[in-house]
Amino acid sequence: MYRYAFLLFLIILFFSRLSDARDVGYPLQLSTQFAAGDRYMGIKLLGALTLRGRPELAELSDLAWDEDEEILYGVTDRGVLLHLQPVIAHDLLVGANLLRHFRLRDSGGKKLRKFNRDAEGLALMNGSNGIRGDSLLAISFELSNRVDLYSPEGEYQRPVKMPLALRNPRFYVNGNKGLEALARHPVFGYMTGPEISAKGGAIPIFSQSGQSWYYQPLEPHGALVALEALDDGTLIILERAFSSIFEPLVITLSSAHPREENANSILATKLLARFDSTQGWQTQNLEGLTHHRGKRFFMVSDDGGASYLQTQLLYFEIP
Repeated sequence: MYRYAFLLFLIILFFSRLSDARDVGYPLQLSTQFAAGDRYMGIKLLGALTLRGRPELAELSDLAWDEDEEILYGVTDRGVLLHLQPVIAHDLLVGANLLRHFRLRDSGGKKLRKFNRDAEGLALMNGSNGIRGDSLLAISFELSNRVDLYSPEGEYQRPVKMPLALRNPRFYVNGNKGLEALARHPVFGYMTGPEISAKGGAIPIFSQSGQSWYYQPLEPHGALVALEALDDGTLIILERAFSSIFEPLVITLSSAHPREENANSILATKLLARFDSTQGWQTQNLEGLTHHRGKRFFMVSDDGGASYLQTQLLYFEIP
């Protein structure tokens, strides 16, 4: 009897959670030439959505997939932490639900103020260890450049120690070109870097211990906007290139392999995909990236809070 009562409780809990979810994903056609299921360059497209209907979805900066909780976390420039539920059918992304959202808070429990809340990079700890309830989120911030650990409910835990060079304001071109990208590497720990180099040219990517590698943008005016690290040590790099409304918006995905022996040098990269707005692609300001399952990934765009732009969620595979 008690077993059936407990099972009934779980069913009620499950459906009550679903009832709180808000459908925020709407199908998006990225190209007139390529559709979901098609191969494009070094990737396979698996669907795209616009996320809309809730103000919390504005200025979404980065993503992290929690396998244990089956939650897609997102952070925004406005200091909001999102819990999203992607809907996958027949291996394609067909929908998304917003489950919950939280304001990021400081060590005293107060909402982060404007200068401190510009969350840009997101990386997950304990998200695939088979234990529920122990996930922690590392978040990198611009303006007040730092990396801090948070609970999935947006509660401040502790700072992440990073190289001293990253604390120097002169390390950055300006306050809005700070720690845009963040990943948790299986060998080097957290890795992060500025959007562009203050010296011009190759962009430094730092590990926690102070080792650095350099990413040479593939496009003129290219900026480092997201990193993802795989279990084998591969880095997936997301670059955005945009200089003015008179120039194309180009998004590139590439891979690289940072190692001890190639530290302090420019990373050799392999181009995976290139989305050029002059070639029919409707991709916008993509600047968030996370690994999902197997060889599959999500990307997200930042709408900048502008009504004429979109928050785009893309799903793809690196075969």
